[in-house]
Amino acid sequence: MVYITFAITVILWMFDKVTGVNSNVVAMIPVAVFCITGVITKRDLEEISWSVLWMVAGGFALGVALQETGLAKHMIEAIPFNTWPPVLMIVGSGLICYAMANFISHTATAALLVPILAIAGSSMRENLSSLGGVETLLIGVAIGSSLAMILPISTPPNALAHATGMIQQKDMEKVGIIMGIIGLILGYTMLIILGSNKLL
Repeated sequence: MVYITFAITVILWMFDKVTGVNSNVVAMIPVAVFCITGVITKRDLEEISWSVLWMVAGGFALGVALQETGLAKHMIEAIPFNTWPPVLMIVGSGLICYAMANFISHTATAALLVPILAIAGSSMRENLSSLGGVETLLIGVAIGSSLAMILPISTPPNALAHATGMIQQKDMEKVGIIMGIIGLILGYTMLIILGSNKLL
């Protein structure tokens, strides 16, 4: 039953444009099937860390709010990227993404900023050409968002670890800041080297 449900769910996710079934609806199919067949019991549902789910959902909701109100777009447009050198443009946009991802969740931040920065980067294609073009800018955004891990809300694995009660937020802050700084330095150094040598 579990394998069949899993296979059906994956197939529906893969062919959502063909079936017209929303991926959110598809995600509820295993929950419904497992509850009806008794694979998941009432006790299992009670043991789910709902606070983690609400925390992650809150991060996504905040990201959607920033997008729908146009605040994120205004924030990006207010920054004079076109007057910056290419290196500063790439690193600066990545750092903005990194800062936001720590408070909104990295997935929501990337989904929010990548389309905006792709449009902004296209208008500055000549400036970015020496470092590999718009692709380098967007990879920089991906690096910045992926390294966000200071708070439980920053990424679902952090939220799950925090929910165990064995890891405190202050522990995440210490490790997250150190890992973030090291990762950003290494990531952007490699990105600039590869971009400037047209290896991306």
